[in-house]
Amino acid sequence: MAEGEKGRVFTGARARLLIEGQKVGYARNCNGREEIQYEPVEVLDNIEVEEHVPVRYRVTFSMSRVRIVKETLKSLGYYPKLGNNPGEHLLNILTSGTLTVAIEDNKTGSPIMILEQAKAQSKNFSVDASGMVAEDVDFVAIRMRDESEV
Repeated sequence: MAEGEKGRVFTGARARLLIEGQKVGYARNCNGREEIQYEPVEVLDNIEVEEHVPVRYRVTFSMSRVRIVKETLKSLGYYPKLGNNPGEHLLNILTSGTLTVAIEDNKTGSPIMILEQAKAQSKNFSVDASGMVAEDVDFVAIRMRDESEV
């Protein structure tokens, strides 16, 4: 970055979290992880690893938001509903589909990160006597693109 070129630092105040193109209200924080798993090729007659070969690509993402009354993750369609019996519960999980999750620069309107084919994997909340209730959601996804790839 050239000296004197200001305003390009991406901050939380500039970040907008979107799921299926809709802003996540009162989003607090998020964390993404893109991982390539390499396995060592170990062969006879060589004390060193011959090479590392890619065997897996994984994407995980977590977000936290302030809990809003009557606005649940299930009602928003981010997490499968329970159902009236175990069969219905399973069907809701199997047919829940995938989500597109994005972090956008609200200054430029440009995406910073896009998770493709994401699924909510777990959620939790905590209630504190003197604080706001926060919900945390963990996602898995097929791929993560950054702004250089969209």
